[in-house]
Amino acid sequence: MEKKSCKTRKVEEKKKIRKAFIIFMLVFLATLFLLFHTQVAYAAGAIVVTTGPMPWERALSGLAHSMTGPVALALSLIMVVVGVGVLMFGGDLAGWARWVAFACLAAGTLGGAGTMVQTLGVTGTVI
Repeated sequence: MEKKSCKTRKVEEKKKIRKAFIIFMLVFLATLFLLFHTQVAYAAGAIVVTTGPMPWERALSGLAHSMTGPVALALSLIMVVVGVGVLMFGGDLAGWARWVAFACLAAGTLGGAGTMVQTLGVTGTVI
């Protein structure tokens, strides 16, 4: 098997880099063209945007309301207390028990984060 010289390897690497750059630029230009084409079509009125409610909005708003109520806050606090208690007083836990404790702690924290932020009175920006 013949060994390639250092110059030959460098030339091949430059060719690969050049080829990758050309492919990247073609993808970038195609994306830019499609974006521009969509904006022109939208401005010309060819694309109509409907503002009616989507079929899944009612279900998602009900789920969001359920996730921010008092039951969700109580469950999240219980999960946080259980997770911290297991980690503090569990001693030397096996791998799966420790994973369950961390999962319980994470789920409780994420589940109650919205209600806790609302309780503190933190508001976001309105656009």
